[in-house]
Amino acid sequence: MSKTEKSGEDLYNEKIERLEAATKVEKTDRVPIAVSTTYFPAKYAGISYEQMFYDNEKYSEAVTKFARDFNWDAISSLRSFESVTLGLTLAAFDPSIAIDVATFSVLGGGISHDILGDKYSLMPGRELSENTESQFVIKEPFINIDEYDLFLENPFEFLAETIIPRIYKNLEKLNSPNAIGSLIKLGSELGLFKPKLLEFIRKMKDVGCPPWYCALAPNPLDTFGAFLRNFDTLMLDLYRVPDKVKKICELLTPVLTEVGKATGKISLEATGSRRVFCPVWYSTYLSPKMYREFHWPYLKSIILSLIDAGFTPLLSLQGSYDHLLETILELPEKKVIAWFDKTNLRKAKDVIGNYQCIAGGISPSILIGGTENKVKEEVKNIMNDVKSEGGFIFTLPFNSIGDAKVENVKAMTKAVLEYGKY
Repeated sequence: MSKTEKSGEDLYNEKIERLEAATKVEKTDRVPIAVSTTYFPAKYAGISYEQMFYDNEKYSEAVTKFARDFNWDAISSLRSFESVTLGLTLAAFDPSIAIDVATFSVLGGGISHDILGDKYSLMPGRELSENTESQFVIKEPFINIDEYDLFLENPFEFLAETIIPRIYKNLEKLNSPNAIGSLIKLGSELGLFKPKLLEFIRKMKDVGCPPWYCALAPNPLDTFGAFLRNFDTLMLDLYRVPDKVKKICELLTPVLTEVGKATGKISLEATGSRRVFCPVWYSTYLSPKMYREFHWPYLKSIILSLIDAGFTPLLSLQGSYDHLLETILELPEKKVIAWFDKTNLRKAKDVIGNYQCIAGGISPSILIGGTENKVKEEVKNIMNDVKSEGGFIFTLPFNSIGDAKVENVKAMTKAVLEYGKY
């Protein structure tokens, strides 16, 4: 894994060009490696998950060490999502502040969890042991089905006055000293964090490692389910109140589109990357008919808007997307990256062909419990199946390799460089 004598800037630009070529389904020197790695750099650098989330200096040191030593084409080690709903609530007040707040926990670590006291997450070193991966889940819905009309009537006011006190323990009484103090503290930390983020980006450029993604465009159905309702109840709502779910998705689509454009612009200016992370969760559990009715129209609208604005949607199609692959053919050719999780890559290649760039890789279970030889064999098989004449990026499922064996990750890297040559 030794690097050439190229400067960090030269390596950085070379990797940006390699990823851009793959996105355009053009053949380059080799298949790029780009992975979301949240926990693994902590293990590799010998720090705890708690330090990964709460000590930004140790976080920066761990991630840059990993990036330098493994020399992948891109990594992202973003953290969590606790402040997203508060940011969404502020969209009607000031879009720039809304973006800052929404991305603070994603980019800044666990401090927003401590300040706000969100009910979404359990964090390492707080509710969990210092080396247990963070957990994000809604136990009980924050919005009730009989409140949908109130939300639709005045969404931002309803979020601010009703939902925010339900989500954040430290904002339960909005006019209390605790709530006011928490918001002031959050604003203070936001001001301190921005220069730290720019310094981190500079360090990543010095070691020649672009971000896999540093911008975010959520979609309406997933956002509403993940942050306001919850998975089980929203699935039932698709049958109980389908028209209201659609109206909510219609309402959220332009707001989330602007989130994608705004964070995409910030990322492009700071890092040179055009990729905007578009996570997709509910697709696994919806039939093609239900997906096309409740999910795809709004997701597609956001994707097309991002493309029109000059960005590359990075579709993180988590879970299985085997039954929905034809939808990718409805998007403009060679303009998105279809990042598959548990989808059969051979089937994806058969359906999509060279129409769009495909991203995927081996099962994390092999990196965690397999042998170096097994890792090498699996990488070789994938390259034979899907690398074709270009348009393939080797990656892994979203934030999935915290417990991987270091020797297996090294073996995977070596195998991609060997079998990924064109």
